[in-house]
Amino acid sequence: MAASMLVFAAGPTHAATLTVLAASSLTESLQQVATTWEAETGHTVALTFDATSKLVRQVEGGVPADVLFSADAQWIDHLTANGQVVAGSRVNLLGNTLVAITAAGKEARTPDDLAGPSIARIGLAGEHVPAGRYGRAALTSLGVWDDVSERTVWGDSVRTVLNWVGTGEVDAGIVYLTDARVSTSVNVAFTFPPSSHPPIRVTAAVLTASPEAKLARAFLGHCRSKASMATFLAAGFTEPK
Repeated sequence: MAASMLVFAAGPTHAATLTVLAASSLTESLQQVATTWEAETGHTVALTFDATSKLVRQVEGGVPADVLFSADAQWIDHLTANGQVVAGSRVNLLGNTLVAITAAGKEARTPDDLAGPSIARIGLAGEHVPAGRYGRAALTSLGVWDDVSERTVWGDSVRTVLNWVGTGEVDAGIVYLTDARVSTSVNVAFTFPPSSHPPIRVTAAVLTASPEAKLARAFLGHCRSKASMATFLAAGFTEPK
């Protein structure tokens, strides 16, 4: 009788954990993409989501991390200038859409409506947070910033603003379309014209502090795959420009 043969699936010779810092607007979609990569490779991904400005401060403070996903290119530029980004690893991954959202019972059809009597408080991410910069730029270019600045409440991240509007703590807010889509408690009031603010570029890079730089590059490659891009696009992100 022939001896039976056991066949084992080959796993990674060196199973590693990547530490990934990512803008909060990526929370749901990047979790899905990372889960797929873990199943395919046997490696793991430890994800931390927050405002990009906070994540950059962590990197500058020496927190060990392999990859940063920024909600804009500006913060990656900043880290590159400081020598904290691996040369040639930068990826212009995704675009996004800036929208105004309103709480239940509130309505705004145009930017001018944000200055109307029914909108007493407007949530906006902090001035150093990409979503906050995009939002202020849009309001300024459309000529309503002076009318709404005194009723603006600054949040520490775009997800904080989403939560404020969803719970009715503020009447309106400015977030990305991808954030608005994950909440059933807010209404998308209108979309800001792309010409009213700098292009929204979700940018990622491998950090020089990474002990797994080669694997980190492989993860970024996975994020750019056809299947991963389909996940991001389904969440409301757009192709990079």
